[in-house]
Amino acid sequence: MRPSGGGGSETRPTGRISAAGRAAVAVAACSLVVAAGLATGVDLFVLRSDIVVPGVSLAGVPLGGLRRQEALARLEEACRPPATVRLTAERSGRPPLNTPARDVRVKLETEQALEEALAVGRQGWAGRRLLDQWRAAREGVRIPVRVSLDQKALKWVLERRAAARFASPAVDASIEVKGGQLVKTPEREGTAVDVAASLNGGGVFALERPAEVLKIPVVLRRDAPSVTLADLQPIDSVLSAQTTVYNSYERDRTHNLKLAAKAVDGVVLKPGEEFSYNRIVGPRAKSLGFRDAPIFVNGQIEPGTGGGICQISTTVYQAALLAGMRIRQRSHHSMAVRYAPPGLDATVAYGVLDLRFENPLKHAVYIKVEAQGGRAKATIYGASSDRRKIRIERTVSKPVPYGTKTIVDPSLPPGAKKVVDKGLNGYTVVVRRIIEEDGRQRVETISRDRYRPHPLIVRVGPPAGKTAASGSPAPARG
Repeated sequence: MRPSGGGGSETRPTGRISAAGRAAVAVAACSLVVAAGLATGVDLFVLRSDIVVPGVSLAGVPLGGLRRQEALARLEEACRPPATVRLTAERSGRPPLNTPARDVRVKLETEQALEEALAVGRQGWAGRRLLDQWRAAREGVRIPVRVSLDQKALKWVLERRAAARFASPAVDASIEVKGGQLVKTPEREGTAVDVAASLNGGGVFALERPAEVLKIPVVLRRDAPSVTLADLQPIDSVLSAQTTVYNSYERDRTHNLKLAAKAVDGVVLKPGEEFSYNRIVGPRAKSLGFRDAPIFVNGQIEPGTGGGICQISTTVYQAALLAGMRIRQRSHHSMAVRYAPPGLDATVAYGVLDLRFENPLKHAVYIKVEAQGGRAKATIYGASSDRRKIRIERTVSKPVPYGTKTIVDPSLPPGAKKVVDKGLNGYTVVVRRIIEEDGRQRVETISRDRYRPHPLIVRVGPPAGKTAASGSPAPARG
């Protein structure tokens, strides 16, 4: 049966869109076309302009919508280089160290940062660019500004100022003689500034927002002592001791002697380590406390800064020979010296001539040097198991006699004579070291030295009737 006509009627799809629907679809399509066209237009505008896209900021300074020069001007006005660099080392427990930014040549890389800002929304294909532009406007893009520092200047600050503030250098184990006994003190570990890690990739840092202070973390590392108590434990006896005599009334020379002795005193040489007199004593400069005293210069005795310290190097050299040290470098004076036999002296000149020797023994040695009461003494302590029977033999040629040099001195009365420098004979000397060990003898030729004679220098008064105005020669430097 068919339903009666008074009920409803059955609706069936016809497959057609009404006029209103077609209009709506057309409007939507047009909107998409317009939107796409607008987006494409915006993208092209961005690509062809030098405007920073909206939402981009550098170091917290918003630059969206500004042209390159406008953005650069605003950035340089709102974000200036930090005036202070603050170094901090949390592990040290010490307050931060502030240093003027000019000391490390702080510079803001604003041009580079602006290029990064202009790159936002301008890279990749069109869809990627549009998406980046949309995200920048919606979420914002925050770009830090790089702060560059002069790496060498920062390294200098880290090595000196930061190290002085934050580092706690390790303390080596030490040994000293007290009441005839060897007293040993254990080592102590410390901390040092790790300069390479603290430079943080070559001295470049990122500034997230304008700041008056640039904070730089200082990285600390463990500083291990070079000499430990275990190194010193075997030292129990004297391997050798040598003494030379000096005139304590020569005050400047004595002062230099004591200064050099203090520098060398307490040196510990572990097996295989090398002693360098110049490295330990350092430059002979008045700023370091050395005074002028007589030295040998081209066969003449003249005043020179640090005169006298060769007596300490000579005394240490003699002790090193008898302790069995391996001599690496040693030079003799041009003329024989009064405080040591020919062949057993050791002259030094900073940067030119050095006294160097190596410890070839199985255990460490401790060098004690003192100068007092007209006697310079060097003692080398070591392990009793390293002690050997050692003696030194010298073969000395027939002396080459010195002559006499007479200088007329107008300041002296006629006929007067004054000896200003005693003469020294010349020699040729061969030094050998004989070492007895395990019932055997080993002979080493240590040196072959030639010493020039030094004349007796006498100043005499001018002949009767002669005066300084008559053209007599001026006094020579002695």
